[in-house]
Amino acid sequence: MKRYQLLARSDFDRFLGSLQQLQVAKDLIQSEEPEKARMAIILLHSFADGLMFSVATNAFEHDLFFAKILPPKYSASDRSKVLRYFEEKVEFCRQKIKLLSVADATIFKIVNFYRNAAYHRDTHNPRVVLPIAQIAFCSALHLFRQGIIKGDGFTRVTMEGLTIAQAASVKGFCKVDGFIDYDKASKEAIQRLKKGVRVRLRQVQLVFLDDVKARIARLKRMEKESLYCDSRKQFDEILKKAAFELKGIEENLFTEIRQLRYRILGKVTGVKPSREEYLEAEERYAKRVKRAFNSFTPDVTAATIDHIERKTLSLQKVISLEGTLSEYLAIDKLLVEVEVLALHAERRIDEAIQARIDLERGK
Repeated sequence: MKRYQLLARSDFDRFLGSLQQLQVAKDLIQSEEPEKARMAIILLHSFADGLMFSVATNAFEHDLFFAKILPPKYSASDRSKVLRYFEEKVEFCRQKIKLLSVADATIFKIVNFYRNAAYHRDTHNPRVVLPIAQIAFCSALHLFRQGIIKGDGFTRVTMEGLTIAQAASVKGFCKVDGFIDYDKASKEAIQRLKKGVRVRLRQVQLVFLDDVKARIARLKRMEKESLYCDSRKQFDEILKKAAFELKGIEENLFTEIRQLRYRILGKVTGVKPSREEYLEAEERYAKRVKRAFNSFTPDVTAATIDHIERKTLSLQKVISLEGTLSEYLAIDKLLVEVEVLALHAERRIDEAIQARIDLERGK
């Protein structure tokens, strides 16, 4: 028996556990607090991942059982990828099992990206995290319902043997008496959970548009006020320099100088370089940096902001939630790239100003 089978929960435990997770996510969303909405996204991602894992496992076990008499549908490589990667699970559940609609599959992929930012890098945008959590919640309800109908083999179970707490908990989501009909009970539970979490396309679009406009306005203020750019050409040059630094190109070219300094300080074995040797290395380094910078083509320029502004027009015209979320995510990725470069450049300018002040004060 495999490890996951030894640890597998009963149908009832999984059914009730799923409803409880969805209820917690709903409570977090209804608080309308950005940090709690962020937690809801993380929880809903985990919920979807676990449910799809369970469904995929059942499908693979079924396939392996009948492989004794029929050619298997899935290879060992297919099984490994699906069980390991979130987006592979999404595609498997959409294409092979027909458990997810195209819309919900798209939303879960986007939620996976946003969850990674919120969880692994502890970054999230408080202005948009609530509508993203609301959209994810609706897709999670669809997934749960389809999992009951198609994917997980739920049928009926007697209420006998349940603790008082378990019986009371499940009755909080749906009407049950003697037996739990999972199909009927899940439908009723979802109707109850949906109440109070409404997602309106136009409201979501307005939130996303306001966020994009506010961030573009901030970048334009930075261009003039803290990056001190008098022209678009100057702004381009500053963004290019920031991108060059963040790529680590200059750092790689500095290797020879670094090794010479280590030898001067006695940190590594080797003869201390002469002054002439060190100055020649510095000259070579300066020439290499100049050549590398001149040949460097950044992905982000001042024109990227113009491109983002044009994309906001398409965001207003989208007529579906998944389309709106996809458009926003594409814009958000571009905006983040510009913001990272602008903030890096701002820090470098602040450091240079402070160094000048310290020098004038004799520090």
